[in-house]
Amino acid sequence: STRGVNCPRRRMSEDYPGNILPQTTGKSFMVSRNKEQFHGGRNAQRVMPLSLRAIRLAFSTLGPVFPRLMGRRAFDLWFRTRRFPESAAGKRFAREAQRETLMVEDLPVAVYTLGEGPIVLFVHGWSGRGSQVAAFSGPLVAAGYRVMAVDAPGHGDTPGDRTNILECTAVLQAFAHKYGNVHAAITHSFGGMVLAYAMHNGMHIDRVVCISAPAHVDYLLDSFAQTLAIPDTVIEDVHRRMDERFDQGFWQTISTVVNVRELDVPALVIHDGDDHNVPWQQGKIIANAWPGARFMKTTGLGHGRILRDAGVVTAAVDFIGA
Repeated sequence: STRGVNCPRRRMSEDYPGNILPQTTGKSFMVSRNKEQFHGGRNAQRVMPLSLRAIRLAFSTLGPVFPRLMGRRAFDLWFRTRRFPESAAGKRFAREAQRETLMVEDLPVAVYTLGEGPIVLFVHGWSGRGSQVAAFSGPLVAAGYRVMAVDAPGHGDTPGDRTNILECTAVLQAFAHKYGNVHAAITHSFGGMVLAYAMHNGMHIDRVVCISAPAHVDYLLDSFAQTLAIPDTVIEDVHRRMDERFDQGFWQTISTVVNVRELDVPALVIHDGDDHNVPWQQGKIIANAWPGARFMKTTGLGHGRILRDAGVVTAAVDFIGA
């Protein structure tokens, strides 16, 4: 899933949530079985669920009349996370991995570890979870690496129901402070944007595999507005709320393409030509901006299945061990 920064259409650039301190209520562990993503595009051939139709109807009819009211609603949705059912492979990884808790501020962040050796960190995307590293874990452990993953705020087993790029970056920085040098990282979707921002702000990693990442925040907000049929007047109110909560111009600085331009770190950027959440051109933009990065385009894997493909896993493991 795609996510992380809140920005208004054609003016900001990303898909991030708003509160620096996530809310940790019992409701945060509710699981949605409707795999509809608000951030990023959607497959036009997919049947639109009734819940999404209702949201679109509300924004399209009430938005032009009550832009500030619906702007508040859109602003809230932008930062909300969703928990989808965990895959069987993910459950096996979570059972086999050593489980720890990393305290970031007052938030208990779930950390998973499997194997011994140099650390390979997996950074999941919006509404994802750390156990999505499952397909990579076996080959990486066999190659002599210590596979580690975290559940970002409001994701997986970490409490909360909303987050933003600043919170997620703080988690990565706390991780590096506690566990030391990270040899390599594998990121998915919004996780690539988070890692790029963290590296731009001092986090060192030797090699990066960046999978299905969005290049620009503007793309994410445009897709968010299109998915929910949010009119421009409401998006303008979202922009206003962003400016009130964050420094003006902040959103332009968190786009992946901005933060990779000066990274002197080898990278393999992988994207699928049939990705309906984040088009492959976004990955190509990142690869072109990242000095020395290689671009690998796949077909037929979409946005999620790419994390389970044997060819992608092999390419990632070979690159990390190069």
